Amino acid sequence: MLLLSMVAVAVGIVLTVPQARTQADAVWHRAVAWAGFADEAGDSGVVYWCPMHPQIKRNDPNDVCPICNMALVPLVGGGLEAPEHLTLTSRQIQQAGVATEPVLRRKLHREIDTTGRIAADERREAKITSWIRGKSRIEKLYVNFTGAHVQQGDVIAELYSPELIVAQQEFLMARDTSTSRLSGVDLRKYASQKLRDQGMTQEQIDRLVQTQEVLERVPVHAPLTGTVLERHVQQGEYIEEGETLFQIVNLEEVWLLADIYEEELPLVDMGQQVTVTVPSFPGESFEGVVSFVDPTVQLESRTVRVRIEIPNSDGRLKPRMYARAQFRAELPQTLAVSENAVLWSGQRQVAVVKLGEGAFEPREIEIGLRWLYPSTSEAAYQPGAELQFGSDFKRYHHVLSGLSPGEEVVTAGAFLLSAESQFQSVLTKMLPPEERSATLEEAIGEELAKDIRQLLNRYFHLSQALAGDKLDEAVAAFAALGEAASTLAVQAHENQVPELTVLSERIARQADEIGNQPPADLKEARFHFGRISRQMVQLLAENGGQTLFGEDVFLFRCGMSKVGYENWLWWSEEKLNPYMGQKMLTCGSQLDVLEP
Repeated sequence: MLLLSMVAVAVGIVLTVPQARTQADAVWHRAVAWAGFADEAGDSGVVYWCPMHPQIKRNDPNDVCPICNMALVPLVGGGLEAPEHLTLTSRQIQQAGVATEPVLRRKLHREIDTTGRIAADERREAKITSWIRGKSRIEKLYVNFTGAHVQQGDVIAELYSPELIVAQQEFLMARDTSTSRLSGVDLRKYASQKLRDQGMTQEQIDRLVQTQEVLERVPVHAPLTGTVLERHVQQGEYIEEGETLFQIVNLEEVWLLADIYEEELPLVDMGQQVTVTVPSFPGESFEGVVSFVDPTVQLESRTVRVRIEIPNSDGRLKPRMYARAQFRAELPQTLAVSENAVLWSGQRQVAVVKLGEGAFEPREIEIGLRWLYPSTSEAAYQPGAELQFGSDFKRYHHVLSGLSPGEEVVTAGAFLLSAESQFQSVLTKMLPPEERSATLEEAIGEELAKDIRQLLNRYFHLSQALAGDKLDEAVAAFAALGEAASTLAVQAHENQVPELTVLSERIARQADEIGNQPPADLKEARFHFGRISRQMVQLLAENGGQTLFGEDVFLFRCGMSKVGYENWLWWSEEKLNPYMGQKMLTCGSQLDVLEP
């Protein structure tokens, strides 16, 4: 009795979800029965209980709680059944810091953050080849280095070709009226076409007609304005017909090829504005437009390639640059609830609904799109502020079912809910050993459990390297993490666990990308770490939660982080910040709930 009373004093309240009360009630009854308690209902069948200490139950309405001296109230339903609603006094609500907010239809938007690489616009590329029959010689080379900028029409080389000299002489002879036609063939037209087929322009042919002088050196003109990306010849070199001389590309507009997860694809539209940043120009951003979406999904990564066109008149964006793309997708007005109002419990989402003065009801709800930001018209609580990517503005989740417009939900007072979680955990541990919950190995199998542990261990090594500002160790840890994720993906696929397969494949793909293009500095490495951390948090939340090892896995957040993802996991309460490193090693706060 003393043990159960101490638990109740520490907790103070009992919350149960009406739609999912069976398991909680069973835990309560087994714990109380095992502890030696019995139903205290009298002949009338009415049981009186203390709202502050639910284990205190009497059949006399005049009794008071022996712990807090509070008057007992009738327990609806009788017996030891836990109450459906939580009742608090105004003083308790004030002490708990409980705050509520109405569920409303809101105009929201979703932000998509992804990465990609700059590429040249394929429509603005040109390869210059030799059209002259037989061999010709590079008599003069005006562009003699890669990267040179040329204007359309500039002479970039001069060719000497005996074949072309003969063709010009034949053309002049064909213009003689006495021999212009032979056997019904228009020799003049034939000779003119022969010159064009060998690369001479109409302007050059007209000049040949006027001067009657054969061009011994035929100029090669740039077909467009741009940059010489490739040069394949040297002055004095002999070349064959069809051989490539130069490759020129116009970089006044470039492409960003970014990958979007297939579940985010409905949020991407043609013509959508995209904000692009590159590590080379910190603090600056470039605006782009979605111009093409690949018609197929990439099998290995389950992503879709999106092409974004970016103006680049100053030429600062270079092909193969690493870039970050941020999309903003405006959504129609939808029913939404604050992110702080949703409690994640495995595969379930719960919100605490205010029923009246002092009465609250935990209710299971269904969530659609997550992490939605209010549109400008909804940002009245921040007068004069402009919404930006990665901002600290309030976020919402789209409600599919479980709540109605106008209902009020609890958005602050998380320690009460945490206390309920701890209370349920204490009751479970009070049960006989054979009735405790299954281990991770029993739930998902020994092989998968082993591989998840291995993946998390590699993740911890990576976090430790970044916390110590050790870039070389971090690069090696990325590679090891990718191997562990690939192993887990194969094992999950063989065991037909599709959600775990997809998540582990994403982590493996991101780690492999880093292996192919190692980060240049710690800032870039921490950006990649943040992307992987987001996937790791989701993987653990859906496959074991915070008690994956039979002991806690701790979740931390650093508000000072500038890389876009501020959360990370660690195996103890000692927070070693991988985003700030030795500069601010212990900066961060521990989160109570591991959210998917």
